[in-house]
Amino acid sequence: MKERWSRHENSDQYQAFLSYVKMPKPRSVTQLSRDLGYSTTSMWRWSKTYNWDERAAAHDKHMMQIELRESTLTQRQKHRQQIEEYRDAAQKQARDMMEVSQDLTNILSQRIKLADASDEEIPMALVAGLLRATANISEQGRQAWASAIGVEQLMEVVEVELQNADRERDQESLEGAESDDGYFEFELDD
Repeated sequence: MKERWSRHENSDQYQAFLSYVKMPKPRSVTQLSRDLGYSTTSMWRWSKTYNWDERAAAHDKHMMQIELRESTLTQRQKHRQQIEEYRDAAQKQARDMMEVSQDLTNILSQRIKLADASDEEIPMALVAGLLRATANISEQGRQAWASAIGVEQLMEVVEVELQNADRERDQESLEGAESDDGYFEFELDD
């Protein structure tokens, strides 16, 4: 079983370690000793005695995991937003097409009534063409609406994924700072 690393340093040494972890890469014990005003020899001894390189690497790994999880969450949220926009556009298109279909039906009905009242003959080819156009537009509207409903179901699936990701992230934070390789991991306050 691997050793669990924890804080073994005294307060000054631990503060030096935290400064080391926050340094830009590549980290330098020599530069850190200059920055903090400690002797280079003491800093090297602390670094080796308390495994600063390994612990800093564990921290870096932990931070990369957090960034990866959060970028994945951001991508999921962006995907959800795009699905919502598509759904809204499909619903608007469906409503518009159904309105056009209803308007055409009303116009045709009024024209037939007007022609009937004046004993005017309307060519059946014209009536049939308008009815076909109305039916086609109406069918396209229903298909657009069905597509919007399907997108709504897809959004529910994406929402469940986002909730699961939130629960996983919360669970991981509750399980403590131990990584799956047994090393102690920690977070630094900036």
